[in-house]
Amino acid sequence: MSYILRSSTPSDAEALAALGWDPHAQRGLNEADLFVYPSHETWLAEHGDEVVATARLCIAPHSGLALLTDLAGAAGPLLALVDELSQHAIGQGAETIQAAAPTGSPMAAVLAERGFTVQRRVVHIHWRLPAPPPGDPPSGISFAEEIPNPEEYARLAVAAYRGSWDWLFDHWGGDIAARRNFARLFESPRDERFIGARQNGELIGFVSTGSGEVVPGDFSTFGVLVRPAMRGQGIGNYLLLRALQVLWNRGVRTAEMHTTAPSHGDPAAVRLYLRHGERRGDVSILRRSGLA
Repeated sequence: MSYILRSSTPSDAEALAALGWDPHAQRGLNEADLFVYPSHETWLAEHGDEVVATARLCIAPHSGLALLTDLAGAAGPLLALVDELSQHAIGQGAETIQAAAPTGSPMAAVLAERGFTVQRRVVHIHWRLPAPPPGDPPSGISFAEEIPNPEEYARLAVAAYRGSWDWLFDHWGGDIAARRNFARLFESPRDERFIGARQNGELIGFVSTGSGEVVPGDFSTFGVLVRPAMRGQGIGNYLLLRALQVLWNRGVRTAEMHTTAPSHGDPAAVRLYLRHGERRGDVSILRRSGLA
């Protein structure tokens, strides 16, 4: 069976809705992904006059990476769409193709049969506010809302994310480039408020709250970051509860975030978020080099 592929237009909204695909959501992406993949296109597979599958193609210019997310439709045409868009991405300079599918879903299994392997997961966390009060801060640590110093915050981000975001650091070309790219995020923050944790004036952790890019209209946190040597002292838990308190004071009644996790198991950060919230989804990011 043959399919016609084309990029979508605003008039395709009804066909997308029939497939259960929300063009305003960006499931399977977190803020790091959005920063890596600035180019997004929605593609449709048609058989006759009927739209039978759709996907969002995200390409990182000059990076050799492409990501397929928001996959919807019947398995046959959807796999044809994955293969065709993989070829299209390779024609645009991509060397590694990634695809997002719910963890443990039939689609994730089918992608694995096509040569995709799980690289990481994106966990969707949801909080109902108000959260418990933060209580007393850890001894010897000061917490305050502050304007971030881009270089200082970027250094901490690299130290905190090393080990969990190695895929992104490798993509960027190492720690120095990662610090430069993180600094760009802190130089032009969106509708965010930052809470810093300091010991003797040194930044040892932070969290931010603000309007989310992952699900437009919702609120999110950038993530709780604590210097590795300072973990296990309750700093992250206090930062998270302070952040949720800030959102409540701003009139927000629910909060969302998407956070990166390894291919198996929940790291300490995810366990922290689930302590006061609930898991709303778990998406695997699978990858393959070229076409298998």
